[in-house]
Amino acid sequence: MVVAAPQWARAEPLCDQNWDGANLIVQIGERKKDDTPLEPYDPKQPMKPYEFAGARYHLGQKGKVYRAVGKFQNREEGDAAWKHVYSEMTHLYTGAYPPFLTNPGAYLVTDLATCKINRKNPIIDPASWIMEKDNVLLVGAQTECKKGQFTKTITVVSCDGMKNLMTDSVKVPCDMGRVNSCIYPVVPGVVAFEHSYSAPAQGTQVRLRVYDIARKKRLHSIDAGHDGGPETELMSVQDIDEDGIPEIVRTVAGTGERTSVLKWSKGKFSEVKAP
Repeated sequence: MVVAAPQWARAEPLCDQNWDGANLIVQIGERKKDDTPLEPYDPKQPMKPYEFAGARYHLGQKGKVYRAVGKFQNREEGDAAWKHVYSEMTHLYTGAYPPFLTNPGAYLVTDLATCKINRKNPIIDPASWIMEKDNVLLVGAQTECKKGQFTKTITVVSCDGMKNLMTDSVKVPCDMGRVNSCIYPVVPGVVAFEHSYSAPAQGTQVRLRVYDIARKKRLHSIDAGHDGGPETELMSVQDIDEDGIPEIVRTVAGTGERTSVLKWSKGKFSEVKAP
């Protein structure tokens, strides 16, 4: 299976909170893909039937739309839901298509063919999402909670799908819930990965890493955290001068005043006078 590079907007991030992958689902039917609008997943009604296009998942089939209920991160929850659907929600399926628990695989952020997704690479099947940037694959994944922690990773994989070139990872306490990871294109061959996570009364943590993919080198490593309040200093990645290359900016939460700006110049981010 293959996936192609997206059309990158100017310095715009892509954040994986918008991509849903690596979930177990109870599949209850399928149909041929046509122009009929898909029934979306409703997180407020997780057991309400929804549809998804098989072509957007690396274990799905092109030309098919699948019908399912639920999204589960562990097999115990999935098995319980399957039993409930099979015995108590028989109106959702036919005898010719009994419900079954399955994983449609990683969400494909892009859908045209350039690089290969090779299942012989052991990082592919556990992946949550896969996208292409600068003739490499970026593969995102999150482990299950073990010993009070889970790990979120983004692995850079060669375009043939087999060579793992580098991995960016962050270990997070399980009570932090979801880690939102954003990918920022800087210049060709250079990309920034930002991981952020928070929990009630525990503040927010942000972890930013900048990599030169071609040289397999980490250029910058910045950690920031805050507990809230008007005087808190916030870190963000944004294109403040609108030149298509993002800056790393720190601002005061209450006023928006910029306290520092790191700008890309001569192969690295360097501090400049805050505009």
